[in-house]
Amino acid sequence: MNRKDSRTKNTIRNMSAGIVSKFLSLIIPFIIRTIVLHELGANYVGISSLFSSILQVLSVAELGFSSAIVFSLYKPIAENDIEEVCEWLTLYKKVYYIVGTIVLLGGVAVLPMLPSLINGGYPENLNIYLLYGIYLINTVLSYFVYSYKRVILIAYQRRDILSNIELVISILRSAIQIIILIVYKNYYLYIILLPIFTLVTNIVVNLATKKYWPEIICKQKINKIKIGLIKDQVKGVAIGKFSLVARNAFDSIILSVTCGLTAVTIYSNYYFVFSSIGAILAVINLAMSASVGNSLVTESLQKNYYDHNKFDFYYMWIAGWCATCLFCLYQPFMEIWVGTSLVAPFKTMILFVIYFYINQLAQIRSIYSEAAGLWWNFRYITLGEMIANILLNFILGFFFEMNGILLATIITAFFSSFIGLTIITFKTFFKI
Repeated sequence: MNRKDSRTKNTIRNMSAGIVSKFLSLIIPFIIRTIVLHELGANYVGISSLFSSILQVLSVAELGFSSAIVFSLYKPIAENDIEEVCEWLTLYKKVYYIVGTIVLLGGVAVLPMLPSLINGGYPENLNIYLLYGIYLINTVLSYFVYSYKRVILIAYQRRDILSNIELVISILRSAIQIIILIVYKNYYLYIILLPIFTLVTNIVVNLATKKYWPEIICKQKINKIKIGLIKDQVKGVAIGKFSLVARNAFDSIILSVTCGLTAVTIYSNYYFVFSSIGAILAVINLAMSASVGNSLVTESLQKNYYDHNKFDFYYMWIAGWCATCLFCLYQPFMEIWVGTSLVAPFKTMILFVIYFYINQLAQIRSIYSEAAGLWWNFRYITLGEMIANILLNFILGFFFEMNGILLATIITAFFSSFIGLTIITFKTFFKI
């Protein structure tokens, strides 16, 4: 089998497994979210979204090392240089341990500020410090206990194995959570399962990588030259991660501070539907990423440019239909799902649809730019987006609340993530 056939096979395999896994992993949380809304109340969903957003901000300490390491692995994997693969993995392991420690310390520092981040109070029977602590432990565990092994499956174009592992464990965890919510209505028991099953997932991923690639082991010594090789990529990805956090996580935090948990619940419900469709589309991108990285190493620039245009056309055709369906079905679906009391105004719904489509515009270009390691080239536009989005969030959010926050994100995402990314990718990589 030649390289092209192998890439195609891996992409189709990853995409098939990813779509099935993603579809089920979205349906199950949807069921759980519905149960929480009806059995416990909207504030429980709101506080969950708030804590997740806070920890997303803290997780920016990862600085995009995973993307930079995957990029660095494409060449040694293509050349079957196991020695170099092991060296990169050793570096990634040590970085993740450091990041996990930073997130833990940062999360503990946020504890005293929790009440001030919630406008209008929260359910009296909730111990927000205990709940936040469980969320924090779950996030920290995602950096410890074999988490670094995931990069092997991704770089070797076997994301399907990772998808299958996560799917099976997710189904098991969710089944237990649903029983707890319906029978005991105990939110603490429901939440404590998150870190337990995160630990289980990491252990199973480690066993899978040992089975398929037993020769890949972490070494004791790290080649310091390698740190310098990815320095610019890491800095570029880090800026991009800060920008993404400013675009997404701060929305819920600002809404909680200005409008309270009910507004956060409404926003997060709409965002859940919006992001679920985006997550299904993202399976296409994830399935392609390693194959595109391999193609950039082995194929001509003209061939990659032709493939880019073809993939972009197909992807945006699909995204356009998804946006159309969202526009037609968003409000009726929300009425059926959460009831009229948690349905946003029609103008807000339109902004969510626009936000969804803007998010999809440059997804294929993003795959090629990441595979080519162009993160550092985007530093100015991503920094500009981050600063502009935070400022506009506060200004427009103060005057127009949820609509203002959405409008701020749409404006900055369009000019940075679409216009800016397109110009730089075409000029820097495709040379046109």
